[in-house]
Amino acid sequence: MEMDRLVLQARLYDPITTQALRLAGLSSGMRVLDVGCGAGDVTFAAAAIVGPTGAVTGVDAAPAALEVARARAARRGTEPGGEREGVISFREATLPDVSLEEPVDAVIGRLILGHLPDPVTALRRLSRLVRPGGLIVFQDFDNHPLRVVPAAPLAGAVLRAIAEALTVDGTDLGAGARLYSLFQEAGLPPSGLSATTPMGGAEDAAILPLVVQTYRALSMAAFRTGTWAVEATQRIGDVNSLLDRMRSEIAEARAVVIMPTAVTVWNSVPKYAERTF
Repeated sequence: MEMDRLVLQARLYDPITTQALRLAGLSSGMRVLDVGCGAGDVTFAAAAIVGPTGAVTGVDAAPAALEVARARAARRGTEPGGEREGVISFREATLPDVSLEEPVDAVIGRLILGHLPDPVTALRRLSRLVRPGGLIVFQDFDNHPLRVVPAAPLAGAVLRAIAEALTVDGTDLGAGARLYSLFQEAGLPPSGLSATTPMGGAEDAAILPLVVQTYRALSMAAFRTGTWAVEATQRIGDVNSLLDRMRSEIAEARAVVIMPTAVTVWNSVPKYAERTF
């Protein structure tokens, strides 16, 4: 079930990530480290950019995710047609404790800094893996745009429940809006940043299914901790019929669902950088 959610999320956000990586300066022939790679979606996006003369290594602390990533990479290698990708490999590592034999041209990551206990220290340590003149590129979500316009009661209740679940002690768990300041604190003044917000109506093949899968996953987790889920499910009703009910409501309202913004921040390491950390 979680893999279904991640597939939908990748379908929606991978084109945004690819565009941001190109804008940041990722290009043919680069050697790239994808930290917190999970099932490999960003690794594959980077490999398509760097091409056959480049290479991408994905690292993650979860062996199960790496197993899925390796299986997906093996299937991609047997698919006919399409552009040749860079060499792809995966290995286990707990962030930010990653060691390399030689520096890479770029360190990248999506939806990872917000999950680390000390993202500033992680940025500093990961930046040491990049050669002078290389890139550090991270992307995360800003969940504040999450809403439906014009208002639709059921969809609004679902989106509010998701927003509540993604907030702890008044703090949004999405690190997107904080990326700029995190880079500054780490002594890595951003060279650039971008922000893209996907949105879609009842006809969209990814957005509403992703919203429902996200709500399902968060409400199940909340039931285990006894927080907001009971009240939310009373308002929202049976999750098994939720997608059909939301789609009907949004179609009737001619509404659009506005999803979390993908914020990307990058730093181009100076060729003669003086490290103060």
